[in-house]
Amino acid sequence: MANQTISIKDVYTRKVGGERYEYEVKYSPGTSVTWNSRVYQEGVLKGSTSGVETDNHLEGEALRESIVTLVEVAIEGMQGIRE
Repeated sequence: MANQTISIKDVYTRKVGGERYEYEVKYSPGTSVTWNSRVYQEGVLKGSTSGVETDNHLEGEALRESIVTLVEVAIEGMQGIRE
């Protein structure tokens, strides 16, 4: 059975600078989790982030929180995001 793709839309405010970004991240649960996000500021695409988590043992809410944290850390560090 194929894994379903999960989509999360949320808002993040940077601790450094206070800029507000909206993002959508999509991922599929499983042993290897590939995720990708698109980051916007006031509706304008500012960049995208992505990654692969191998040997994953998380599921449900724990996996969701882990993926959200990865996206928000990328935004905080402006990794793949332009001002």
